[in-house]
Amino acid sequence: MHLARKAMTLVELLVVIAIIGALVALLLPAVQSARATARSAACKNQMRQIGLGVMRFCDDHDGEFPHNYHKAEKLSWIYTLVPYLESVDAIRICPEDPIADERLAAKGSSYVANDFLINDKDPNTLDDQVGFVRYMRQVQSTSRTLVVFEIADKWSAKSGVEHAHASEWFTELTMSEDFVVDMIVRDVKLDRHAEASNYLFLDGHVELIGSEMIRQWADEDFNFAKPQ
Repeated sequence: MHLARKAMTLVELLVVIAIIGALVALLLPAVQSARATARSAACKNQMRQIGLGVMRFCDDHDGEFPHNYHKAEKLSWIYTLVPYLESVDAIRICPEDPIADERLAAKGSSYVANDFLINDKDPNTLDDQVGFVRYMRQVQSTSRTLVVFEIADKWSAKSGVEHAHASEWFTELTMSEDFVVDMIVRDVKLDRHAEASNYLFLDGHVELIGSEMIRQWADEDFNFAKPQ
């Protein structure tokens, strides 16, 4: 004769539910952190590919950097790299960008170029402007020269902004009035990935730099965006 299986009481059921809830609460932050780390890594990989595209462009144009013109898709620096990349559309949007879909549809990008290198100025006048460079050979240290940043959230998908006005960050006025950081965050997102963002250097490597480091450099009047 088989004994009837004892049914689970309400109290026991509630205990099981509480245990499951506690386990989920413990695991969820770890899962979210792992996903965020994966998105940051994907962003970093995309920026590396952009870096390769920039270098290939320079190789084909006597070392000259791409140019950028606001709101002109075929003249935007990111689209000048089309011949050198498998798919620009696959790498121009950061997976952590809060308006990724809108930027994708608007032919925009989650990445903005350093205007010391890639800008909308007349290439023939760059030699007369302090700090600006036109050719790769004018840069002494490619491993310390930034070329691409992550775009600030304030810029909408249809804004047409595709380069940061880094040349305006560290001026006599901004440094004397102590609003260098305000100028930087106008253009660049400092904490896209937790408390940091990815930065592409001219030699093709990408670094995840904390927002506090950027703020420290700003406080020290270190113009980290100027070609080294």
